[in-house]
Amino acid sequence: KNLYKIGYSSGPVKDRIKNAASDPTYLMAAVKLVMEYDAYNVNPQKFEALLHRFFAAACLNVDVFDSDGTRYTPREWFVVPINVIETAVELLINGEIVNYAYDAQNKDIVSL
Repeated sequence: KNLYKIGYSSGPVKDRIKNAASDPTYLMAAVKLVMEYDAYNVNPQKFEALLHRFFAAACLNVDVFDSDGTRYTPREWFVVPINVIETAVELLINGEIVNYAYDAQNKDIVSL
């Protein structure tokens, strides 16, 4: 419940996820696109990194093994309600995120 991958793609997301079931990045499972944003006048890697840092306390801690037995530790999966992710994106866009933190225990964003 509330498990979401936060990442960016330079191409169409639907193309990126079509082989998710065989990709350790996607936990070797089928995935569903829940939301996507187009990035304008922003570095998408930095935007992604800021969201990852904001939700670091809720990062999924799991190892995944591919069909060859190679171990992967995906770091882009977070156990956070989708509405909280949406709020964090809005706060990041408007520059207010510096005034907030993510409270993983209560699964909510709190004012600093």
